[in-house]
Amino acid sequence: MKKIRLIIPYFGKLPTFFPYFLLTAKHNQKIDFLIYMDQKVDQFEILNAKNIEFVTLSFDDLREKIQSKVDFKISLKTPYKLCDYRVAYGLIFEEELKEYDYWGFCDTDILLGDIYQFLEEHNFFENDYARYGLLGHLQIFKNSQEVNHVFMSGQGLNYRLDYHNVFTSEQNFIFDEEKGIQKLFEKFGLNQLQPTCYHDIDIRYFSFKRYTEKEAQRYYYRSEKNGLESIEIKDKNLVVEPLLYAHFQKRTIKCPEFEATDSFYVIPNQLVVGEKISIQKIEEVTKNKFYWEYVKSTFLKKLKKKYAA
Repeated sequence: MKKIRLIIPYFGKLPTFFPYFLLTAKHNQKIDFLIYMDQKVDQFEILNAKNIEFVTLSFDDLREKIQSKVDFKISLKTPYKLCDYRVAYGLIFEEELKEYDYWGFCDTDILLGDIYQFLEEHNFFENDYARYGLLGHLQIFKNSQEVNHVFMSGQGLNYRLDYHNVFTSEQNFIFDEEKGIQKLFEKFGLNQLQPTCYHDIDIRYFSFKRYTEKEAQRYYYRSEKNGLESIEIKDKNLVVEPLLYAHFQKRTIKCPEFEATDSFYVIPNQLVVGEKISIQKIEEVTKNKFYWEYVKSTFLKKLKKKYAA
């Protein structure tokens, strides 16, 4: 079995959704998670997750760790900017990854299915892929010198692909996605696995509509037995689809006080501990409606930007 470790730095107040993300990480027993945070970690002892290691670390200390890996002064003023550094985790955390064949990262506003099973089903190890993933929600890299230094290979190309520019600017380049690291992997002709086995949910709508859809009546169910499933009504029939992950785009999801449960489901925009629901209930709770939360957050962002200018 190949050894994989996902690295997740998280700084600041934790959303109530976070422990449920951890619950789906715990169920990925063949994947190890290394989570750095500045919050108390003893609150997660209830999980009893042997594949998740928590390390208490300040954001300043992590900045110093990253700074020690390059010979120029980096720009890293906010945790959000870490998105541009994620493709360098193979180098930044090389000591923590010594015993691993693969490393990666993922967002925490997601629910995970079975990652290792997905990789095996797509012959990831057999075909010796250098990387899985396209978007920043979840990516996995081969732990090799060649792969771990690909992010440095954009010098002399356009401005957005030069890691020196990316690491010295306060701007967010989305260096971990298709207009960044993807282009560098393509340049080197490294094999990548990139099937769309996930749901990226459009934050602009109340219902769980993917960016490629016009409408949807869907909810997500997670159980220890079946993993993560998308359950939706199509042509008056119930359609169940196993997923690698569902990405909720930082939307606010009301959650109950955490308990280490075997099954729960997520409807717009609430997490409920319990079993699958009926077609009638799905029709009732997934109706699209005016999404005030998105309108409010968009307005506040514009207001903040106006007064910051």
